Amino acid sequence: MATLLEVQKAADELSGEEQAGLVAHLLAAFPTAPLGPDDDEIDRREIEMDSGVVRALNHDEFLSAVGRQ
Repeated sequence: MATLLEVQKAADELSGEEQAGLVAHLLAAFPTAPLGPDDDEIDRREIEMDSGVVRALNHDEFLSAVGRQ
């Protein structure tokens, strides 16, 4: 079986149309993405924010935290 690196290199050599087909194939293989947090999760997050346990980040702070700035 090919390694991930070998598959990535082979995918890089595909035409744009072939890459699009590969992407569509791979995305179709994933289970349905979650729709987002449920009501209980939203309530928990609101309580954390209101209590000061966590602090909201603005966009620039988020980018900095994930090493994108």
